[in-house]
Amino acid sequence: MKKLFTALFLLFAFSLPQLSYANSCSLIKAVYESGKYERAFKLAKTHATYNNTCAEYYLGLMYIAGQGVKTNSEKGYAYLESAAKKGYQPAIDFFKNMPF
Repeated sequence: MKKLFTALFLLFAFSLPQLSYANSCSLIKAVYESGKYERAFKLAKTHATYNNTCAEYYLGLMYIAGQGVKTNSEKGYAYLESAAKKGYQPAIDFFKNMPF
């Protein structure tokens, strides 16, 4: 019985980061798309510290456009590049669509 509880606990514990990632990405995207850039920036900044590629992507966009934060293209491109290198498709597409 103890082994069953341990197995269930481990299964649940390792599922949380994935659920949390998906939920945080949806929340950041919704807040960003609603135009509440300062709030989106705070959310993305917090989640980016946990290597959340979606958060890095939105941080990059906000830094480049000066949405919710002072414009800083260098930081913006660094966040976008980090997300792209980790395989986040919107970040990859961002670089594919650049006119250079």
